[in-house]
Amino acid sequence: MIPALVIGHPTTLVVSLLLIPVTLFLSVVLPGNQFLPLASLAGMFYLFPAVLPITKGKVLKTFLIGLVSLIVGLYFVTDLAPFFTQAAHDVFVKTGDAAVKIPEGFQGGALDFASSIFSWCIFHLIYNFKYVGSAILVAVALIMAIYNRSRIIKEPKAHSNN
Repeated sequence: MIPALVIGHPTTLVVSLLLIPVTLFLSVVLPGNQFLPLASLAGMFYLFPAVLPITKGKVLKTFLIGLVSLIVGLYFVTDLAPFFTQAAHDVFVKTGDAAVKIPEGFQGGALDFASSIFSWCIFHLIYNFKYVGSAILVAVALIMAIYNRSRIIKEPKAHSNN
């Protein structure tokens, strides 16, 4: 399902608008957090569509899941910021594009990309474990694909028995 289908959902809009000031507040008061999301706040609407089926559109449940996700996400972004900064620096050196120039003394990051547990795990598996981490990711992807294929094959049989 693409996020565009549910971005206009009232729960997505309400929760996103409520969590913008909460996220700014948390980014200032959370101990150890080094990330202040400004540009990332525009992507807040894309964070919640996947949660809506789980919460059945309930605002409080979506808000609580979003709150926990954003707290964890702020720490993930803080952890990945040096790598984002280095990547941006490398692009700036090669292209001279001022859009990717991060001023001295600052680090870059993105709440909508780096706050995902999947992104964080994938990065650290590959960065820290190189080929072994890559092999683990390939194995997990294959297992998931085989499991999904078996569910797809079983589904028509289950419906035909009814």
